[in-house]
Amino acid sequence: MHIHCDRCGFERDYTGAMNQDGVPCAVCVHGRMRNGVPARGFTVVQGVPVPRDMQVPYVPFGTGEMDDPTSFHYFAAGNGRAYEAFVRANSCYVGRMTNLWMPEPGRFAWLSPYTGNMHNRAHFTQLVIARVARAKFTDNGGRFPRLIEPFVGSGQVFLNATAFGPGLNDGMRLFRSVVAGDLNPYVLGAYRALVDHGGDFVREYGERAARWDEAPADTYRRLLDHLEANGRREIAETDAYPVSARRSVSAYIWLVNRCTRGTKLSEGGGLQGTFNPEAGRRLAAIRARETATLTAIAELCGTAGIEDFACRDFRTTCDLAGREDVVFLDCPFPKFSNSVPPGFLASPETFGSQSAATYGTGNDGAAFQTSIVAAVRELVERGTTVLVCNFANPGLVQAYARLLGRLPDGAEARHYTYTYRSPTTTSEAYQLTLLPGRGNPAVALSPQRILADWVRAGGDDALNEEFFRDTGVFAMEEDEDDVRHARREQLRQEAQTEYVVSGDEDESFDDV
Repeated sequence: MHIHCDRCGFERDYTGAMNQDGVPCAVCVHGRMRNGVPARGFTVVQGVPVPRDMQVPYVPFGTGEMDDPTSFHYFAAGNGRAYEAFVRANSCYVGRMTNLWMPEPGRFAWLSPYTGNMHNRAHFTQLVIARVARAKFTDNGGRFPRLIEPFVGSGQVFLNATAFGPGLNDGMRLFRSVVAGDLNPYVLGAYRALVDHGGDFVREYGERAARWDEAPADTYRRLLDHLEANGRREIAETDAYPVSARRSVSAYIWLVNRCTRGTKLSEGGGLQGTFNPEAGRRLAAIRARETATLTAIAELCGTAGIEDFACRDFRTTCDLAGREDVVFLDCPFPKFSNSVPPGFLASPETFGSQSAATYGTGNDGAAFQTSIVAAVRELVERGTTVLVCNFANPGLVQAYARLLGRLPDGAEARHYTYTYRSPTTTSEAYQLTLLPGRGNPAVALSPQRILADWVRAGGDDALNEEFFRDTGVFAMEEDEDDVRHARREQLRQEAQTEYVVSGDEDESFDDV
């Protein structure tokens, strides 16, 4: 007899008198085994998936050409040279990170402008997630991991990994389910509304947005005041007052998508933001984007395997992770710093970590970064695989690297940390660090495939420092260098303003 999973496509033969139809799938957990041969599927041989007719086409969306080190302010003047040496010694610099994107990078851009969107839609980020998930499947003995996001935010990690991940994984899904948390009650309320009500919530939001857009400037202030006074309570009482909760969620979405940059939660549980008058000139286009993106998310939520989404502290979400899971921490960033710590520090993550006040309404500086390191250390020690995204502040790079543990023969710590430019500025560098966790030999070897697949996709040879090749040493005097970079940054900010007016930052993927 031949049976297959009705959810993930796992298939196998079986013999014996007992009917296997309807038993839980041992690979994805949530599916049920059914009799017969599927049109496409996969088997598992010694923990490794072997797909059959499951290949899904995947072509990244390319923009622009890779710049060179002289284009980036964090490599110039002052601390620049020391920072460049540090980055090269402690990481693989991914020069084309901002030149290759998901096939439809704006498909799920339901909140814009929203901090933390763009880099999670980059092809490299999703490639790393896919390769790590595939390796974790092997280390799990042929079982899909869960994806756990303690800082889920606008969901660009799990949404794109669910939608496009199979195209990077021979057609197979990456994760059996998704667990997420965040301190922002409105984004969690939005996910709940989309899961529970789907298209009905999208239509309800569209009707509200059209009414509110009739007098947007006045409505903006009114809705800010409403969330400040009632928002947190209405979200907390979703079960008792579902209509009020959906109204607060709708107000949040409407406000973010019509604001200038920098919206944050207020102390009272509302929103801090300022109406963007330029948004008032393109309200119909904004509503069309909202309808398209919210519809896409509602459709995806039915297949993403959303298991547990809740408004809670990141440490509580981390506590839910087990050895078979992958945790992705897109952390609240402190202020960027390219200052290199002098010598050995017991807690390098505190060096230069000044708060940027982005996590709820609390401080996300040195003490908060230490709490992240402590939580990650516990995860790694229990065997959980962790991906950490943050600014590439040297102290943070050092702190995460110390959690790597024993590496395979021939591997270096720098192979597990990937640094790259911010998608929107030349003044800040990001990092994505892979921590395999104890007892995960396949994940520990995954950087070899990640970096090789990146080159095959059209990326730069980060392992051999293609970005820095033949650029030599900076020859300009520091004053001249500062002036040139200041001018470049001025022009970049002007261009940024132009495309926020004409579209939004999440839909502009030219090589800014």
